[in-house]
Formats: sequence, structure tokens, C-alpha cells
Amino acid sequence: MFKKWLHLILFVKDHEGYKMRTLIGIALLGGLFLLVFFAGLKAPVYAKGSGESVAAPAVAPKPLLGKKIVFVIAPDKFRDEELFETKERLEKMGAKTRVVSTTTKTITGMLGEKVKPDGLLNSVNPDSFDAIVFVGGVGVMALWDNEEAQALAKKFYNKKKIVAAICLAPVILANAGLLDGVKATVFRSAKKKLMAKGAEYVNKKVVRSGRIITASGPSAIPEFVAKIREALMENAKSKSPGTVAPATPMK
Repeated sequence: MFKKWLHLILFVKDHEGYKMRTLIGIALLGGLFLLVFFAGLKAPVYAKGSGESVAAPAVAPKPLLGKKIVFVIAPDKFRDEELFETKERLEKMGAKTRVVSTTTKTITGMLGEKVKPDGLLNSVNPDSFDAIVFVGGVGVMALWDNEEAQALAKKFYNKKKIVAAICLAPVILANAGLLDGVKATVFRSAKKKLMAKGAEYVNKKVVRSGRIITASGPSAIPEFVAKIREALMENAKSKSPGTVAPATPMK
């Protein structure tokens, strides 16, 4: 009788131990599954056929998304990088661009690059753009006294848009009367042209005076673009409800 009870007790204990071991085993398997699952979420992506991990491509910020910028170039011998590099940098920030000139025929730059303008100067409506950029190069001297170019610069300024010019192009702004009493820069050979129109010449690569941005040449492009971006973003904020953008209309 005693032996029967002993066997029964041992059987019950062994049965309880079996259940306990089973539960522990299930818990361990569940924990292992979760560990593998979450590790897989953080695992690096591997390129097919290679043992090196490939990082997910970063999404570039688009601070100028929705902004529209028109570039004005000379009918011949514009400065290539002042158009193409400046344009590319702004487009990478999300801006849409358009190129205009006094002709719609294919134009060759000083360094041999070619571009076919999207339209003529007189086709530009300032209300459709946020900024205008006058590109330099020796050919832009043909636009220094161009009435359409000067009128366009004044219209953009009076519409509270950003007006930018690089290299020899700031002379257009000076002749339009936009630089009288304003700090500005230009390619060194033309600084007297600016000063003759009342500009306060500053020997720097880039000078920003409110909504007017001037630059001295190709080496200034990175800073030139940065200032255009800065001005566009500030201009957008100033047009928000409750704020007023200061501007002095030019006749």
C-alpha cells in the first residue's frame, strides 16, 4: 500500500515537473522568436552579391519646394557655371527654374556650354516667380543698358521678390536704379560702374542687402546660392499673415 502511494506521489510530481518544463520551453521559444524578429527589423541591408551593408539612401531636404526662379542670360557668352551650377543647386533644393534671354535661339556660353532659352525677357510675369537671377559673363554687357532687363529687375523688386545678380550682371541692377545707396558687389573690373550709380561697393564675394543679392563671380556660387535660399525663405515668412515685408518701390 505504501509503495502504491509513493509511486502515485512521484508520478504526480513528475507530471507537474513535465508541465513546468513544457511551459518554460514554450516561453523560451517565444522569447527567441521575438528576439529574431526585432533583430531582423534593425538588420542592415546587404547588396546582392556582396558582403558589405548598404545604408538606406538619405532623403535630401527640399527647402525651396514650390519656389520658382527665372534666370536671365546674355544672348551670347554668358558665364556657364553661373547659370548651370547655380540653377542645379537651387533645383536640388526643390525650386523650379526657367531661363530667358533676348533670343530663343541656342546660346553658347564662354566655356562652350549651350542652352536654349525657355522664352524671351518680355514673356516673364513677375507674379509667376519668387526670384530673378541675372547671370554674368562678358556677354551680359549687352544687357547693361537693355530697358527690358532693367524694367524686369524693377518689377521684381517692386513686387517684393528676390532680385539677384552675379559677376558683371549687378551693373544691370545699378543702371535700373536699384543699387542707389545700397551695399553691393560685382566683378572687380565693373566696380566703378556700380559706384557711379550710387552703390556702396563692398569687396566681398557675396553681399545681401535685403531682397537684393549680388555676387562677384563663379567662385561665389555656393555662398550666392545660400543667400538666395536664405532670402527666399525669409521672404516667405514675411508674407505670412500678420507680417509686413519692407520695400521701397522703384519708379
